[in-house]
Amino acid sequence: MPVTKNMRGKLDYLVRATGRAEAEIVAQAVEEGLSELYRKQVAEAYLSGKLEREKVVHELGKDAVEELDYARRSIDADIEWGLKIA
Repeated sequence: MPVTKNMRGKLDYLVRATGRAEAEIVAQAVEEGLSELYRKQVAEAYLSGKLEREKVVHELGKDAVEELDYARRSIDADIEWGLKIA
């Protein structure tokens, strides 16, 4: 795969590598990008207490929410530990 930093180069590569139409690739990129942005926003809203766990489980799945919970507990434990030695 060629190393490229700009969008045009990435798009050109995908067109050549997949044989798909540029518009099809762009449509897929928009759909996948919006889905990723949505997942990130839902996770952020959950971690900040703006969304209930049940709703987030429905949107992201149980495994994803358990990973978020684990990350939050780990951060809380690190902060607590840091405050004890300070």
